[in-house]
Order: sequence, then C-alpha cells, then structure tokens
Amino acid sequence: MSDNLPGRLHSADAISLDDAELYARLAALDEAAEQIDTRTANTKRNYAGDWRTWQTYTAQTGIPPMAATPGSLTGFVLWLAQRGDAPATIQRRLYGATVMLREQGVTVPDEAPRKARDVLNALARNLAEQGEKRGRGQAPAVTVQQLRKMSAALPHTLKGLRDRAILTVGFGMAARRSELAGLLVRDVVLLDEGLKVHVRYGKTGGRAPAIKRGTHPLTCPVTAWQAWVEAVELEAASPAFRRIDRHGNVLGKMSPQAVGNVVTDAAELASLDGITAHSLRSGLATEARRAGHDAKTIAEQGGWSPTSGVLYGYMRTVDEWADNATAGLGL
Repeated sequence: MSDNLPGRLHSADAISLDDAELYARLAALDEAAEQIDTRTANTKRNYAGDWRTWQTYTAQTGIPPMAATPGSLTGFVLWLAQRGDAPATIQRRLYGATVMLREQGVTVPDEAPRKARDVLNALARNLAEQGEKRGRGQAPAVTVQQLRKMSAALPHTLKGLRDRAILTVGFGMAARRSELAGLLVRDVVLLDEGLKVHVRYGKTGGRAPAIKRGTHPLTCPVTAWQAWVEAVELEAASPAFRRIDRHGNVLGKMSPQAVGNVVTDAAELASLDGITAHSLRSGLATEARRAGHDAKTIAEQGGWSPTSGVLYGYMRTVDEWADNATAGLGL
C-alpha cells in the first residue's frame, strides 16, 4: 500500500487492501457522510415552506422552477414584497429557496442571491422612510411583574399547573419553545438551590442552566415544577410537559407550537398584548440585565454567545436608560 495515502490507516484490515479498494471505501464513507441531514425538524419545515412559496411564484410568473438567475431571484423578492411580506420574511424565503435550489442540483451563481439581497435592502429602506411597518415585529420582553400577572390569570386546574410550570421554568432558563417541548422529566433535576435543567439538544446544542428558587409562589419555578409533576406523577422518561385535553386527560408530548400557544394564551388571559413564547427568552435577558448581571452570566443562562448581537440588543434596551448620554446634562 502506498505511503502517500491521506490519513494513512494502520489497522490489519487496511493493510490487506490495495490502494484502489481503500480509496473506494473512503469515497463511500464520504458520500454517506454527505447524505446525513443534520438540520432540525423546524429548519426542514421552514425550507419546505420556502420551496412551496418559490414554486407558487414561478408558476404564477411563468418562469422555470429551476431558474436561478439574478433576475428570477430578484423577481422573487419583488413578488413577495408586492403581496405584503415583511423584509425579514422575504430574507428567510430567499435564503430557503436558494438552499433548496442547490439541493435540486441547480448551480446558483453567487451574484444571483447577492443582487436579490441588494434589492431587498433597498426595499427595506424605502419602507422605513415611508413609515410603513410590515410584520408583527419583535415580541416584547416579559417583565417579572407581567410574568406574575400571567401566572395569576391561569385557572386552578391541571392545565393551569402545567402552564405555570412552562411559564416559570421557561423564563428562568430563557428557553426556546422547542427546548421546553423536548424536555424529559429526568432532565429537570430538583436541588436544594433550585432546578438544574439539562437541555440535551437545541438550536445551539446542549446546555444546563441552573434556576434559583423564587420568592413568590406565582413565579417560583421550583414551586410550579413540583406542583405539576406531583399532580400527574410523571415517570422519569416521560416528556416533561404533556398535552391535556378538554376533559383533563393527560396525553402525549407537546409540540413547540403548543408550548408557544400556552404563552400567548396566558398573556391574553392577563390582558397583555404581543407576548409570544420568545418573550420569555428575551424577558430573562432584559430582567437579568436590569438586576445588574453581566453579559457572560446572561449568555450562559440562555445559551447565547457572549458576543451575540441579539443578546446585546436585549441588554441595550436596559442599558440605554441606565447609561444614557443625555443624563447629567442639566436638560
């Protein structure tokens, strides 16, 4: 066997192979690795939706669905804008359609999506100059007082116990709704200090935030979690949060969408507008910053990078008043 093989193998089996067979095996392994799809189910759903939207566009405009020219992608942006989509939605659709075109074996020249993005940026500027707002915008961050109000509004039922646990644990760990939906009972460990939550997988991988005991019964994650698991006597391998039908029967695992509905429904009961599941995540960041915690501590709790622009944006909503350039000027 030749000594110039990349990553020379030393096993007895490898030595018995000639170069051609060995290269064939390595090539087969490379091909198998390429076939492994590491994307999350949510990402796959989004891409599938983007592809359906692209197909609708090409059908309505009479262009080939596999066209990936600067004109076709720019036209896609303008078509989406004409139907009223927000710039952020258009950006995601454009990216998803480009990914799916490439997966279909289409060569997408770099200048095609780049030209489309330039047009999108110009569109976004024009909308801003005209004062036109599209989309619901960023969900407001939940404050502790609002969280308490949402918790108090929940009914005194089994569903109410579950929803209070979702709200308080979700806030405490700055959870994504998919992370809450994916938790098992054994992932939430009760300690003297509070809860240790083991997120086995997520958008940025696993993490294990610690949530201290609260001081108020309506917003204490430990109190809410214990009340829920004791009421339903869940096994360790059971999903942490289960569906409940209108008769009070405990069913299977909740979906991320169902978790999100819990948050929006609780906000509606508390007469709070615009609150979504993401409000728990941004709420922890802003409230922690307001309490004086640094970026590193907040980032570790929510699984952000310490240099995350998103995290910085959350913290800035607090910092812009705490450290303001107009303060102390005698205005």
